[in-house]
Amino acid sequence: MKIAKILVGCSLLTLACNTIAQETMQVTDHAGNKVDILKKPQRIASLHVMSATSILLDLQAPVVGTSTYIKMPDNRPYIRGGEEVFGIKFADTNYFNYGHKGSDLEQIKASKPDLIIGTVKYQKKVFDKLSAIAPTVLIKRYSANIFDAYRDVSHWVGEGDIFEARYAQYQQKIADFKVKYKDELADKTFIYAVPRKGKAEIKIRQNSGIITQVLFDLGLERSAFLKETFHREDAGDEVSSEMIKSLDADWFFSTYTTESGQTPASIDEGFDDVAPGWKNALSAYQNNQFIRLNREKAYSPTFVSVDYVLDALEQRLLKNREK
Repeated sequence: MKIAKILVGCSLLTLACNTIAQETMQVTDHAGNKVDILKKPQRIASLHVMSATSILLDLQAPVVGTSTYIKMPDNRPYIRGGEEVFGIKFADTNYFNYGHKGSDLEQIKASKPDLIIGTVKYQKKVFDKLSAIAPTVLIKRYSANIFDAYRDVSHWVGEGDIFEARYAQYQQKIADFKVKYKDELADKTFIYAVPRKGKAEIKIRQNSGIITQVLFDLGLERSAFLKETFHREDAGDEVSSEMIKSLDADWFFSTYTTESGQTPASIDEGFDDVAPGWKNALSAYQNNQFIRLNREKAYSPTFVSVDYVLDALEQRLLKNREK
């Protein structure tokens, strides 16, 4: 009798779990599509490795496949951001490979997802084809608040509570940081720019992942050049390297990419190439407020990357206080 009761109990529990897993809800994605999705999807296809896969890995959501980059010189599939932030190599997973920017529809179909997450920029035109495979939602890659996308994705995959708890912790970290380093950060300006070696250009990144989100939340202001050239919601653009003096700010941030085998020294080499004399043109460099970061870690929209950016900034602040 006891065994029978146990078996009945297990059956009811399994039935309850299956019922929860099959419950649906309607959401509106960033392209305005109204989509019915599972409340707890179990096979998620991510079509943008930096903007979506990173969030899913941060949430430990059930990913079945992802878009990839190619890592040189090995010429191997590469989870950009996932490898640097979480130490996850594509070869060590069972993920389906959807190719660059999630363009391999056959692989997406073969992976049998119950939810597809793409981006407005790259998947809007193929939304109907993707929706024929599984419910599909699209996110914007750039926004004035990157956590808007994280919040939506977390709720779409049934992990909203995890996001809200972590976001509350993040807000407290930011508040404490602002108080601790008020003298160095209050009413100060910043710019995030990357040299385009060999092109006589500098890439301005105004809204670009966690790094700029953290800087804005810390209360740093856009430099005069940014305010004059870009709207607050703009991602940024290339400008002539001849404008190097116009790019000056209290704090200057630049990044190097693991994808192409760069190192922190690559940043200086890049600026030497496109703007000789840049060190004299930037007061941030002269004041030891020029910070070099790994782009994959600094961009990735994850709370792990939040800590990376804050730690790098704090190390520089403490070092400068020692002088």
